[in-house]
Amino acid sequence: MKVGYCRVSTREQSQTDALSQQLARLKKAGVTRIFQDIESGRKDSRSQYNQMLELCKVGEVKEIVITRIDRLSRSLQSFLKVLKQLEEWEVKLNILDSPVDDPNSPTGWFNLAIMGQLSEFESRMLSSRIKHGLDYFREQKKAAPRPPFGYARVDEKYAPDMTVNEQSGLTNWEVAGKLVEYFLSPNATTRGTCKYSLQNFDKKWTPAGFRYWLLNPTLLGSTCYNVHDNLNNPERWIVHPNTHEPLFDDETLVRIKEKFEENRHRFSYGNNKKGSVKLPLEGQMICGCCGYKLFIMKSTRYKTYRIRCKKRENLGAQFCSYSKAIRLVDVMLAVDKELIKRANEIAKRAEKGLTKETVNPEITKLHNQIRSLKSLPSSEIIDNAIKSTQQEIERLINDAEVTGVLEKKRFDLIASTLQNPDYWSDLPWEDKIPIYKQLVENVVILNAQILEVNLLV
Repeated sequence: MKVGYCRVSTREQSQTDALSQQLARLKKAGVTRIFQDIESGRKDSRSQYNQMLELCKVGEVKEIVITRIDRLSRSLQSFLKVLKQLEEWEVKLNILDSPVDDPNSPTGWFNLAIMGQLSEFESRMLSSRIKHGLDYFREQKKAAPRPPFGYARVDEKYAPDMTVNEQSGLTNWEVAGKLVEYFLSPNATTRGTCKYSLQNFDKKWTPAGFRYWLLNPTLLGSTCYNVHDNLNNPERWIVHPNTHEPLFDDETLVRIKEKFEENRHRFSYGNNKKGSVKLPLEGQMICGCCGYKLFIMKSTRYKTYRIRCKKRENLGAQFCSYSKAIRLVDVMLAVDKELIKRANEIAKRAEKGLTKETVNPEITKLHNQIRSLKSLPSSEIIDNAIKSTQQEIERLINDAEVTGVLEKKRFDLIASTLQNPDYWSDLPWEDKIPIYKQLVENVVILNAQILEVNLLV
């Protein structure tokens, strides 16, 4: 199979039509399939790129077509690595802008290595230019292209955002002030303020996002850089104070931090108040309405752990119908019941001898194909087809072996833990946690009703 690969960075995607140009040229080159990524060429974690290499590895791809060498990689080390892999897999690399007759020959390899060096050199020069541009940007104390809520970018500086909020008729600057005022009111919480914002101003927040917004130095009248990748490391921020009108003062910031600390101790998210106790099925329960993960909250009224929906709590009833909580112990009882039921099914299968190894029909089909190919006159095309089919058989066998080992471990675990239901019911919660992790995929819940218990065995 002859495939094409194209890539653009996020910046190229937004500012040029480079992707459409590459697609047109690759189609003209006669490829049967095109893989494309919108990622930096210095990243090896590109999904389509790795999917293409997997197909090369199993012999399904015989030629890769790219427009320029930097489309494949901007890292010399990564490029040389993939070049070696393609040589081992007998995959031809066709570069439209810089064709090389035989990439596997010493001269071809040398030419490609030189082009790889030039590609990385260009990438490093671009990074250097961006760095110098950012340094100049920061020296001028310019506002970020995306200012925090309540502010606008006027003449490259922060200024109050006078855009009118359609729902309330207030400006965004006034809305920002109202949110701070509401949060500092008695008995207000982060979640409660997020709901208040949505209901009164149609402005959505997550609790984490609202917290980061309130702690942004821009709201104190400071221009700040290097925040995005260091949200939890303020010591790395570059802060220029008193560059524009503040939303609130330092005294208010102290009250805001005290409020966050107060809420942290008054309300728990999923565990006990200190967040140090792990609970069974944590992260394995899903809302039957919105699909969000459910969280476990300790009820101060009932002194029990109850399951609630995070989206419902954050955004309100108009976004999720999960209104009635269920006790964690009730969910665990339902899961235990399903696990015991599955253990009995496994025991019956073992008695009837139904658990013995079966042959994958796909492997049988591929073996028949090889026999048919071998009966034909030998040629390069036939030999390549046989080799490709054998590689696919090996891949399926390896996958089956891995899956078989995992399944055997899970079956052994469920059989050993559930042979004695009385022992299982008396097992401490902390001992059940790892067992649930290995045997339970998820539990779907809605309004105190358990809709599904999906197991991994």
